[in-house]
Amino acid sequence: MTTFTPLTNDQIVTLAPAAGSLAPINGVSSRYSFVPTLTAIDLLRDAGWLPIKAEQSAVRAVDREGFQRHLIRFAKDGLSFAGERVDLVLYNSHDRGCAFRLITSVWRKICGNGLMVASEFANFSHKHIGFSPDDFIQSAFEIAAAAGTIADRVNEMKVIEMTPDERGVYAQAAHSLVYDEPESAPVRQDQLLAERRLDDKGKDLWTTFNVVQENIMRGGLKGINRDSNGRLKRSTTRPVKALDRNIKLNQALWLLTEKMAELKQTNTGLSVVPV
Repeated sequence: MTTFTPLTNDQIVTLAPAAGSLAPINGVSSRYSFVPTLTAIDLLRDAGWLPIKAEQSAVRAVDREGFQRHLIRFAKDGLSFAGERVDLVLYNSHDRGCAFRLITSVWRKICGNGLMVASEFANFSHKHIGFSPDDFIQSAFEIAAAAGTIADRVNEMKVIEMTPDERGVYAQAAHSLVYDEPESAPVRQDQLLAERRLDDKGKDLWTTFNVVQENIMRGGLKGINRDSNGRLKRSTTRPVKALDRNIKLNQALWLLTEKMAELKQTNTGLSVVPV
């Protein structure tokens, strides 16, 4: 039974006007092949993927307004498991900025986190030039087929216990993904481990991953920064709103978590809680 409310195309265009563009940005070459995002959305909808969220990037250049990068999240019946759901994310632009991207995402019900899977088998790219509807839909089918594998990986992460030192190493690695110069970052690495709800008190790898991801993506952490004159001032971290950075950080965190899982599972000196 559907537990989400699908968006109509009109609602999508209201939320992300660039998704409704009927032509590409001015100045594209004659080789540019324009494929409306709404066409891709209709293809996915016909395949059982229902759009549930839409957003677009802010732009500084006025001529890019209405053509910028945009993201549509889709859900499909039957892909929920143990508090999570496997979604599909469509990413596109009409300013020559990127091809169509189909990204597998794990949506966590208790907090609404949308984690991006970095695994190659769960990510697909389709160029506008020579766009094939059949190949595009095949990628969507493969994401649905991969849901079981993703669920298995999530369940593996849930039973891997993290020691305080390991959680600290994980937070340090995640911290360095966000800040090019960690030593001058406004927040400490251990602040990324601060739980926001009772359900996140666990010390397993999956919970650690979600806590760190939410703190990075949603911001709101209190810290100290320096102003242009070098004086210390209180600051609060901001949410990650840029779509490119959101996807990049999300997938980097997924990769980091998978590598941590591999290390834990291959090192017999580290504990894994039995199912």
